Amino acid sequence: MTSMPLRDPVAIDKVVARLAESRPAYAAILSFYGPVFLAQARAAADTAPTPIGADEAAMQMRQREGFALIEPASFTVDLEAAEHLLAVICGLAVAAGEKLGAAGKALASAMAEGAAMEDLFLDVLDEKGRLQSLAEKKDVRPDMLSLLLYLAIRPSIEKGARQLAVCQTGDSVLRSNCPICGSAPILGELDADGKQWVHCSLCWHRWPVERMVCLFCDNRSSDALTYLYSETEPEYRINLCEGCKQYLKVVDTRKLDRGFYPPLEQVASLHLDMLARDRGFTHFLDAGGSAVGVQPSSAQE
Repeated sequence: MTSMPLRDPVAIDKVVARLAESRPAYAAILSFYGPVFLAQARAAADTAPTPIGADEAAMQMRQREGFALIEPASFTVDLEAAEHLLAVICGLAVAAGEKLGAAGKALASAMAEGAAMEDLFLDVLDEKGRLQSLAEKKDVRPDMLSLLLYLAIRPSIEKGARQLAVCQTGDSVLRSNCPICGSAPILGELDADGKQWVHCSLCWHRWPVERMVCLFCDNRSSDALTYLYSETEPEYRINLCEGCKQYLKVVDTRKLDRGFYPPLEQVASLHLDMLARDRGFTHFLDAGGSAVGVQPSSAQE
């Protein structure tokens, strides 16, 4: 099975359907995320390539100094495409559950009232408090608003990341954060050759990393680096570091009997997060806040 992430809507839809059938426990969450993933994949085709708010010289300087190419707020959003997708997502959210439904209704209402959606989309990336004001006005949770807004702008962010990836130079194998936008990794991947990659929690850029080292504290002791594995789910493992007590979920695509769509694997492996946390480990994102849109357990509430 190829390890390259899927982008075709038909292929993504088939993988979601197959996983929903084989894992009844995830039926509720996939009833929301499945249609969302499909809508995002379709919207990606209509999302216009847009210039990134950073010049080439500045990006080269950031690379030389060891920084990511851009800050998250420099991503450019195709506003028309994002608003259209958000309307679809709000409808799906209303049917998904009380908390997501309330956020969906609030955002649909805000759009109907002529709210400055560009400012709300930007707040997902720069966190200036605009969402908090809307949340208080509509009496909904700001993290639910942020989640739905992120899902709507993800096609723009991913397209921007792919544009920027061609500008990246040098070796990123030792990076613990995304070389494109600086965000934390959310999911690991072992490819057909056993090489390890990680996927960004914001832009979903994919970059190679060393296998026998903790991404988060650079621990290289074989005694401190372990992993959890189950024969019933051979495609999954949880990399654990006894040094910093952090973990990373990894998908071994050599053992995957379905196409590989990273956001789906993140959603469909929440039981691994619970397992790791029950054993006293935390995710890197837990320490510094959450990456928007990667805590999908709320869709079940």
